[in-house]
Amino acid sequence: MKKTYLLDTNIVSEFVKIKPNEQVLALYEARKNLCAISSITWQEMTRGVKRMPEGKRRNTIQNFIDKLEENIDVIPYDKFTARICGEIQADAEKTRKSLSCYDSQIAATAVSNGMVLVTHNLDDFTSIKEKTFLRVEDWFTE
Repeated sequence: MKKTYLLDTNIVSEFVKIKPNEQVLALYEARKNLCAISSITWQEMTRGVKRMPEGKRRNTIQNFIDKLEENIDVIPYDKFTARICGEIQADAEKTRKSLSCYDSQIAATAVSNGMVLVTHNLDDFTSIKEKTFLRVEDWFTE
């Protein structure tokens, strides 16, 4: 089944919060077969857990990441995506807009795979949306 939704790191993070947003969880549950994450989100999560101090919270998040790997597709960052990302970054540089490298890679992954990027940080993707076919949704406000 083709994946429709590319979940940004801030959406996946909701799944392990002590008090997660119930609407985000409900929308994910209803659409989980249509969801994937980018290899960039995978990298961010791996980096985040490795930077945490040893303890119960780190173990909980590591267990979540281990289970996530079994239950969600990870979309690779490939040559086509890299080309789109390079164009996104060049456009941002021309207009002197600040753009996170990770955000541009995640957005490029969504664009190159024809997916809707699900994020709570809509402002981070406004300039990209203006120049590409990026579609975004915020499940916190759906």
